[in-house]
Amino acid sequence: MTFVARGDISITLYKYFAKDVVFTLIAVVAVVLFISLGWRFSGYLEQAAVGTISSDVLLLLIGYRLPGFLEIIIPISFFFSLMLVLGRMHVDNEIIVMKSCGIGPGQLVINIMSLAFLAMLATALVSLWLKPEGEFRTELLMADQRNQTEFDTLAPGRFQNIRSGKRVTYTETLHESGLLENIFMSTYESAEAAGLQEVTTMIAESGESQLDEFGNRYLVLKNGIRYTGQAGRHGYQVVEYEVFGQIIPEEPVPVRIERLSGIPTHKLFMATEPKYLSELHWRMSVIIMIPVLALIALPLSKVNPRQGRLGKLVPGMFLCFLYVGLLAAAKTGLQREEIPLPFGLWWVHLIFLLVAVTISKNFMMPSRWRW
Repeated sequence: MTFVARGDISITLYKYFAKDVVFTLIAVVAVVLFISLGWRFSGYLEQAAVGTISSDVLLLLIGYRLPGFLEIIIPISFFFSLMLVLGRMHVDNEIIVMKSCGIGPGQLVINIMSLAFLAMLATALVSLWLKPEGEFRTELLMADQRNQTEFDTLAPGRFQNIRSGKRVTYTETLHESGLLENIFMSTYESAEAAGLQEVTTMIAESGESQLDEFGNRYLVLKNGIRYTGQAGRHGYQVVEYEVFGQIIPEEPVPVRIERLSGIPTHKLFMATEPKYLSELHWRMSVIIMIPVLALIALPLSKVNPRQGRLGKLVPGMFLCFLYVGLLAAAKTGLQREEIPLPFGLWWVHLIFLLVAVTISKNFMMPSRWRW
């Protein structure tokens, strides 16, 4: 007869449980991340279509914004993965088997907390370092895009309105060499002025941007016509030209870190203003909420075989999103000084910790169990 040590059984069952949770977590993160990035990518595609940003930087922008999505996706996905795995184990009576092997609720809590600790490390890496770095690089990239002219982001076959709203540009063909063909440009003297505005409209067979010896950039148009005047009035000036040069003004935009999420964490620790402290509390909160959600998932996932593994998923989703929503609302209140700074966001965690303790007593602690 072969005897198996209780410790070996515990380790084997822990590996089985951890593997199931990790695989489920990866699957949930992948699905949620795919949906989130698809929504964000569509927004950047819109900006590229109207010429606000260059299409060459789309993948870079998505890469820089990725940690910002993972910051909240990892805690929520970890909670859902626990709910799904523990629900399946209840339905398949695996929890009863684990009890018969000497693994009670206390050991199960330890196993879950060990996985929660790993999820906390991953979230801390994302929230405290990767996300601020990614947001900072996003600001640098967007500032560089704002410093580009409309000809740097020009897309063939589209009418593009530059940021000032004073010029609309169109080109039928754009070659890799930078040569433009069949160009249309319409420039307003003042986009904000009321009444009639002086409009300069130019068409050309071809054109390209060139740099002079002083580093100034010019748009050189060839074989075209220039119309100048006010719409609805006589007296238009019409000029035919073979070569027309027009300087492209460049006004460097200073880099400003406008997003609080782009400020490095070590600078937030030295800050005293509520808006900075609210961001610091948020970054810490997405880490702290992981073990609290794990404690909620443990009793809430207990279902009867007839209920199915998803029987308690809806109440779990409600509590999870209520937790996140309350944290977000409290962050806003902290930023607006509606909540005292000493309170921070700790009171939200305390509320849901009490919820976890309450439902644990009701669902996971029959009288015959002793922790």
